[in-house]
Amino acid sequence: SLRTLCRALDYARTTAPHYGLQRALYDGFSMAFATQLSPESEPRLEALLQKYLLPGVKNIKSLLRTPPEPAGDTHVLFEHFWLKRGPLPLPEGGRDDDGAARRFVLTPSVKRQLVNLARAVLVRKHPILLQGPTSSGKTSLVGYLAAQTGHKLVRINNHEHTDLQEYLGSYVADSSGRLAFREGALVTAVREGHWVVLDELNLAPSDVLEALNRLLDDNRELFVPELNEVVKPHPAFMLFATQNPPGAYAGRKALSRAFRSRFLELHIEDIPDGELAEILERRCALPASYAKRLVTAMRELQRRRQATNVFAGKHGFITPRDLFKWAERGAVGYQALAEDGALILGERLRSAEERQVVADVLARVMNAKVDLEAVFAREGDAPVRQLEAALQQHNQPAPATTPHSIGASTNNVQHSQRVGSEAAEGCSGEELQALQQALRGVVWTRSMRRMYTLVDRCLRHMEPVL
Repeated sequence: SLRTLCRALDYARTTAPHYGLQRALYDGFSMAFATQLSPESEPRLEALLQKYLLPGVKNIKSLLRTPPEPAGDTHVLFEHFWLKRGPLPLPEGGRDDDGAARRFVLTPSVKRQLVNLARAVLVRKHPILLQGPTSSGKTSLVGYLAAQTGHKLVRINNHEHTDLQEYLGSYVADSSGRLAFREGALVTAVREGHWVVLDELNLAPSDVLEALNRLLDDNRELFVPELNEVVKPHPAFMLFATQNPPGAYAGRKALSRAFRSRFLELHIEDIPDGELAEILERRCALPASYAKRLVTAMRELQRRRQATNVFAGKHGFITPRDLFKWAERGAVGYQALAEDGALILGERLRSAEERQVVADVLARVMNAKVDLEAVFAREGDAPVRQLEAALQQHNQPAPATTPHSIGASTNNVQHSQRVGSEAAEGCSGEELQALQQALRGVVWTRSMRRMYTLVDRCLRHMEPVL
């Protein structure tokens, strides 16, 4: 649209004094037009830019050299862009730190997306919409760039029942019982200059989207009806939004062209298989052979879901987010790896046929027999048996072997006795007796063993349980 062209030229006008006119034109048109394209289409636009905007430039890489640092130590160099620095300290781990003490792996496709994002952030003026499949790293890219430049990131999750008050605020009773206005997350971020990510934007109700219109315009202002006040954004404020493609995911509506044109759009692709295996290996400390098999299993499960249930989408069985959860369980051996996969992916499915599909794929890819009934029998009531032993050890200094602990592995018993003893410290004798009595009343049916195994593994790895 004309707005897209104007943004490209405005970017060039703003950055030309520091980056040079040709570089500013190239970056401006790349920011406005190239980021919406698939990787296969980008070279065609690149050729047009070189032909009409860069006559005589034979090597674009030489054009993209880093300019001198702006005066005042107020900027951070990210790739070949000097980005304005925020008030927060930069990550201690450097470029490998995502700001949450976790390793961030910069693969070629991830680096390309970050360069596009940094280019769009440079002028700190336009809202940015990242669209792509689930678990493709949309929010993670923004979070990483915010951490690397010292900005506070605020996430607002949208759903079909999102209320405008969550954005703008509402009147609540204060400590003295009087009504006072409490600002919403968006108003606070606009005032203080935080970066805001509106996750799942195309799930938000229409009244929420309409309230954002003035903030998305070039004059950038936010009207708060309860205060009858127009809030002007802090110079450091940036607005990002993410969404999954409408039609491919349930409940996502298609935003109007007029509304979408207010954003700079970045199209985020799925991470290539080779890079996904590299990320699993380096971030989750997983052996390379394990990482490759996990990715192979994911692609095979996605292929089968597309072939058997076209309306469910390829992510019905597994997403990259599930893959990281699977890898972080730290299994040793392909048998344990297959069992973890079956517990994570298969046991959330209601259909026995679909669970069997997962088990078959894992058995073939991992070359291991998947028998969850054996896992449930082996682990089902082991935590309770071990806790009973720990309670007895707490009451009696000399460790005793109880009939309930027969069949449990020695290492698991010793570990759980230690944990159980720590948990039992500070309990009165009556509380210990009541706990032991309650444990004796548990009837270990097959369903109970299954549930305990699943929940116990989730808690062991600090995973949320639904």
